[in-house]
Amino acid sequence: MTSENLFSSTMAEMTANAVAEAASRKAAVLLPAGVMEAHGPHLPIGTDAFIALQLCRATQKYAAARGKETVIAPPYYWGINGVLGEFVGSFRIRTETAAALLTDVIDSLVANGFPDVFVVSHHGDRAHNDMILDVLQKAHLRGQAGARWLYAPTRWNMIKRLGQTGEEPIWVRWDHDPALDDFKVTGVFGVHADEYETAAIVRHYPETVDFEALRGLEPTKLTVDDLAVWRQGGEAARRLTPNGYFGAPNPVDPDLWRFYDETAKIMAEAIAR
Repeated sequence: MTSENLFSSTMAEMTANAVAEAASRKAAVLLPAGVMEAHGPHLPIGTDAFIALQLCRATQKYAAARGKETVIAPPYYWGINGVLGEFVGSFRIRTETAAALLTDVIDSLVANGFPDVFVVSHHGDRAHNDMILDVLQKAHLRGQAGARWLYAPTRWNMIKRLGQTGEEPIWVRWDHDPALDDFKVTGVFGVHADEYETAAIVRHYPETVDFEALRGLEPTKLTVDDLAVWRQGGEAARRLTPNGYFGAPNPVDPDLWRFYDETAKIMAEAIAR
């Protein structure tokens, strides 16, 4: 067991009265979202959910310093694995199931009186993000204008991939800070179970890391063109990433986890305005 699990610091630890009081004070909700998915031989299958939760914890801390109260919802971790769904350790959740569950979670938070629900999703799968986009757009059509998207990995690339501009009402607007590009990295092209995710999990959930497996892992030598093929999933993903990781698993900077902490500071400022 880790010292902090997926319920630690969330509404799951609050009484119903405490939830009602937070809603009456117009606290915002941070909703961590992820999946259960193979993350190489070194990281836990809950990596995306763990990082999303940690982003919410850090955002909560920095928002509080700016006078903005937030609560963290129990993580939504039954997202869609379109790329690595066939790898051992991944859960294959149907789109309609994932969408229905996320809709019900958001509806429940709104029904409890929370004016703002901010989705913080650390999972780059296109099918997963298409689903979130659809759920949030439909929420707005139902009048839930406070249900918005705060974080997606590689935010601006994701916004573009989804055919969005970032100015749509479902997005919380914030700009990329050039300081996020100043961290020391390997230079290896990576998108999954790579140095960023490894650094974050080693920092916050070291009990879940297989350090023996990590020590011997070599970086992949994949390109942007390979990424387009990898995203097809199935046999293409298995052929290109047989070990379930894409990039350099071992960070050259052990403080690379601060990338997420700095991101949380930006997000906290965005929701505290």
